Amino acid sequence: MTLHSNLGHVSASYVNLLFDWLAHTHPEVAARMPFTRPVAGELNRIEVPQWKSMLDWTYQALEDPAMPLKIAAHVRPANMGLLGYVASCCSNLGEAFARLQQFENLVYSVNALEVALQNDQIILRWGAERGRPGHWVDSVAIGVLVAFTQHLIAIPVYPHRVQFINAKPVNSADFDAFFQCQVGFDGDYTEVVWPASLLEMPLKSPDQVMRSMLDQQARLLLKQVKAGEESIAGLQKALQESVTAGVPTLNEVARRLCVSTRTLQRRLQEQNSSFREELEKVRVEMAKNCLQAGELSLADIANFLAYNDQSAFTHAFKRVTGLSPAKYQRAKRQ
Repeated sequence: MTLHSNLGHVSASYVNLLFDWLAHTHPEVAARMPFTRPVAGELNRIEVPQWKSMLDWTYQALEDPAMPLKIAAHVRPANMGLLGYVASCCSNLGEAFARLQQFENLVYSVNALEVALQNDQIILRWGAERGRPGHWVDSVAIGVLVAFTQHLIAIPVYPHRVQFINAKPVNSADFDAFFQCQVGFDGDYTEVVWPASLLEMPLKSPDQVMRSMLDQQARLLLKQVKAGEESIAGLQKALQESVTAGVPTLNEVARRLCVSTRTLQRRLQEQNSSFREELEKVRVEMAKNCLQAGELSLADIANFLAYNDQSAFTHAFKRVTGLSPAKYQRAKRQ
C-alpha cells in the first residue's frame, strides 16, 4: 500500500537495489536480512524512516563505511522504475535531467529537486525543507544519480563538484574516489554540479516514440502518487507476469504477491474491485500496446494474453474499450 511520512518515501524498485546488491555481494548477510523484500510495483512506496532502518541494519552487519557507494554502483534501470526507462529513451542528457526533475517523485520523494544553470554549469540541488534523512539515505541517492547517469551514456562522465548537507564522514576519500571530483560536506544544500556541455551528450539508446509513450504513462502515474491513491502493492506487475506466463489465475497472482487468495480478494473488495476486473484492465492495456506496435496478429495477441481464443479476446477488448481490436488499431494508425 502507499505509505506516507514527513520525510517522504522511496519506491519499492529503488529499495530493491539494496536487496539486489546484498544478494550479489553478501548472500550470507542477505539471508539474515530482517526486512521483507518489497514487491516492485510502481505505486508501492516505502517510508524513508523504514528505508533508513534497512541501511542502518546493513551497515551494522557489514561495518563498511563505503556501503552506500557500493550499493549505488549496482543500480540498474529496473531500480529506477518507469523513470529509469523514460530517461533511457531520451535523446541526450539534458532531456534525461529534465525527466528527472519532472518525475523524481516516482522514485525518490523526499526533498524537492531544484535545477539551475549557472556559469556554464548545471546544478542539481536538494534542500532540507522536509528534514534530513541522514548520511546513508543521501549518500545512496546521490551515488545512484551519478552511477545511473553513467549508465545512460556510452563514456564515463563525472560531476565537477558534489556537496552533501551532512557532516563529513570518516571515509571521505571513498567519496572522492567514487565521484572523481571535489566532494564537500556540511553544506547548506546537497548539490551535484555538472558541466553544462554534458547536456547535449547523446544517450546510448534513444527512442523518441517509446519516450513519448512512457512520458504519458509517467505523467498519469505521477498524478496517482501525488494524490496518494492506494493500490495493492505490485498487483499490476503480478498480473502482467501471470498473463505473460500463461497462467492469469487468482491462485497464481496471489502466489506472486505472497498473500493468500482470500486476502487478495478481500483487499480488492475494499477498493470496490475484483480480480476479474483488474485482470481485464491489465490485459486490455497490454493488448493496446501490442495493437499499437502492429507486429502481432489478433490471434497471436489473444494467445499471448492467455485468452482461450481470438473471439474471447475480441469480446473482452470491446467490452472495455467499446471498439473491436481491429477498429482500435485502425483508429490509432490514422
